[in-house]
Amino acid sequence: MKLQQLKYFAAVYEQGSFSAAAERVNATQSGLSMHVSQMEKRYDVQLFHRSSSGVTPTEAGRAFYQEAVKVLAASDHAQERLKTLAKSVVGHVHVGLMPTFTRAVLSEALLRFSDEYPEVRLSVSEGYSASLAKEVIEGRLDFAVVPASFAINEALSSKPLGEDRECLVCAAGREIPIRGEGVLLREMEPLRLVLPGRGNARRNLIDSYLALNDVKVARILELDTMHGTLNLVAKSDWVTILPGILCLPDRDGARRTVAPLVDPPLTVDYMRIETRKRALSPVAQLFADVLQEELNSALEINPASHLPDDERWVRG
Repeated sequence: MKLQQLKYFAAVYEQGSFSAAAERVNATQSGLSMHVSQMEKRYDVQLFHRSSSGVTPTEAGRAFYQEAVKVLAASDHAQERLKTLAKSVVGHVHVGLMPTFTRAVLSEALLRFSDEYPEVRLSVSEGYSASLAKEVIEGRLDFAVVPASFAINEALSSKPLGEDRECLVCAAGREIPIRGEGVLLREMEPLRLVLPGRGNARRNLIDSYLALNDVKVARILELDTMHGTLNLVAKSDWVTILPGILCLPDRDGARRTVAPLVDPPLTVDYMRIETRKRALSPVAQLFADVLQEELNSALEINPASHLPDDERWVRG
């Protein structure tokens, strides 16, 4: 059954006349009569009693009208919805982010993006650089954010996003030597240090920093889970080194103390990777822009825990 036939039937039902209904829907009387007759013949049901004074619905006609108007109303709603969508941004964006972003930057970007572009479906996957790069190459991700130290292959292109400071993270109340705006690792007792595994893009940079700056390390525990690392550090004398934006939720010092590495500082650069085979879709570019702006805002915040200005050591 065609939608047009439902419209003709409803018009005849409401007008009580084929001629009046034809005028209303801008059709011929014979055309309306033919369509209604075709419906009655096809489904072997009489919808109207016909007379010289007009038409009156049968019981079947009255029941069918109740269903027909539901379909017509749904059709009108769908058309209005389509008009709305035609004027809005729609699509599906699937991005991959390293844990650094999912803890601090992602929530603000998601809230803002969902408010500005409610018709866009957004999917976010968390992972480490190698797995994210593989998914971008294979087309499962529109783009991903990884450390700039990660070596990408020729199938990918990259764009720098910003520079962050690496920070020492330890349990709240632990004494650490504060020098100016951060901590001097070489002045600390041998560290029980939680680090990502050697397959992680940041691990080589951290190992080089420790060696070049004579940082004493008692033991290294390899742990490739950000939440596990944060929980372990908060409950023990283990410490870790993490990017500043990831540490922003700990600026209150309630569970963990955060201090940027100084003399020298250690930095980490972020980049966006995407496949060379195709440009970002307009909706993917919109989310990339929002993510960049939220990252810029986060990088302007000092990640260090709030400490009294006159203390050289952090104390609980």
